Amino acid sequence: MGQRMKIASDLLSVGVSNDGSYVEYITYGENDIIKRTGDGHKTHGGIAPLFPYANRIRGGTYSFEGREYAFQRGNDGNSIHGYAKDLHWEVVEIEEDAVTLKTDLYREKEYPFRIGCTVHICVSGSRFCEVAHFHNHGDSGAPISPGFHPYFIVRNEWTVSLEKRALKSIKMDEYFPSGNYLEFYKNIRKKKAGHFDDLFRYSGPIRVLGERYSYEIETTNSRYFMIYDGEYAGGESVAVEPMSSTVNAFQSGEDLKTLNPDEIWLFGFSFTVQETSL
Repeated sequence: MGQRMKIASDLLSVGVSNDGSYVEYITYGENDIIKRTGDGHKTHGGIAPLFPYANRIRGGTYSFEGREYAFQRGNDGNSIHGYAKDLHWEVVEIEEDAVTLKTDLYREKEYPFRIGCTVHICVSGSRFCEVAHFHNHGDSGAPISPGFHPYFIVRNEWTVSLEKRALKSIKMDEYFPSGNYLEFYKNIRKKKAGHFDDLFRYSGPIRVLGERYSYEIETTNSRYFMIYDGEYAGGESVAVEPMSSTVNAFQSGEDLKTLNPDEIWLFGFSFTVQETSL
């Protein structure tokens, strides 16, 4: 069991565990606004850090600078959502309204890159913010494609509103992109039948409008986001997941970030919540 911590503002309360730098819950007043996991899996609720890569890598393998590597694979034969959520994180500092944690992403066979990661989580009024600082301490470049996995409680209906049209990634199969995109809508609404598990290319503010709350999302170095409202959303939430790169970027190289020696790079998101109605 990790160390469980609570930070709070006058409106928000946030539960954070250093087991995976995992946000277990966020409440607004007495009500949850981030869905809690129902089965203990960190990507089925809360806010999990998806480092060093978000979403899936086909077959778990990738090459970088002429060498081949392989991540641990899941039941579907692919690797998913990195491993930072499974690491022990050191608590650097904790205050009433903020906590800072750090870890090392180095893994000798899977990811032999000297990337130190520090995550700062804070609240102020009705605003929540989480920013990751990646620092390459090694002598060579390192690939990185991070994301976050927040589940926003919306109850039955939701709309994701954008400042401009997003480009929806066209899949070649159930999980992986073909590399082609279709211009989509500025307002993306819950389907009457079926669910979303889709990637969009988009940079800019995002508004998630639910039946009781709206969430104004800002991102740092995010060029994509996923929308997921399938089984693990529980019929009450929608996951809107900021990502720096496309799905499978470790193989395709599309928008994959290469962190140079001694480079520090930030990736993060924030949201402000307010009560509203559809």
